[in-house]
Amino acid sequence: MASGHGAGRLLVVGHHSFIARHFLAACEEPVTAVGHDAIDRQGLFDGIDRVISFARHPLLGSADYRPAKMDPDLRVAERIAGRDIDYVMLSSRKVYAPSTGPLAETAPTEPQDLYGRHKLAVEQALRELLGPRLTVLRLANVFGYERGPARRTFFALMLDRLASDGQIRFDMSPFTRRDFLPVAACARTLARIVAAPPGGVLNVGSGIALPTGRVALWVLEGYGRGELVIEGPRDHDPFVLDVGELTRRYGPPCTYDELHTSCIEIGRRLAREPGQCSETFA
Repeated sequence: MASGHGAGRLLVVGHHSFIARHFLAACEEPVTAVGHDAIDRQGLFDGIDRVISFARHPLLGSADYRPAKMDPDLRVAERIAGRDIDYVMLSSRKVYAPSTGPLAETAPTEPQDLYGRHKLAVEQALRELLGPRLTVLRLANVFGYERGPARRTFFALMLDRLASDGQIRFDMSPFTRRDFLPVAACARTLARIVAAPPGGVLNVGSGIALPTGRVALWVLEGYGRGELVIEGPRDHDPFVLDVGELTRRYGPPCTYDELHTSCIEIGRRLAREPGQCSETFA
């Protein structure tokens, strides 16, 4: 992999983000990798035939967010609308309506929070601008070693509390099942997709409905101490993605064993680096 302007025909925007760093490590083709602040750079898209953006505005998911004016995906799409360039957008499973069964790409969209509504609005706007040159990837819960106040994900909150208090605390049932995907597995899969974007919508997850309590216990196993405290019985926000189309095109994204070993290694790393934060978000 090479980086730097003019290095290749794939452009990566938001190269300092959590997932982008892993993607760049997994990508075997030359890329041009830039920050979100380079979107307006003269000549940036010359010689480019594919773009994937990992950039995210810090207000995304808040009441103050205005996708039409603020969204980096839309900014890029507006600049390539008249060019023969494929665009890969990282969306979210949160655009779907709640369901107890696997969510296929054709499942109804009915976001339950602002984050999901913003992502769906951007999907629709990009589709109008780019048509069949747009590939929308609806991601499951992508996780890794995540620490720090800028990260409000399930794993970041779990690890910060474990490091500070020696506990993982749930305000939901530990039997709540969710679709988790290790960031390394996500990066491998994205590299395959971006090599030849298929167009349309594609789910990206493990396709495994994993109990959240099992995830916590694996992290504790790696950490070597601590306890899981359950403060409430509600089955909060369960979901699993149907990844049949993803598997058919690119092979299985992740195994149960990889989920297990990834969680244990995260616990071990936390034990080695209890006071340190990990990746930045950009």
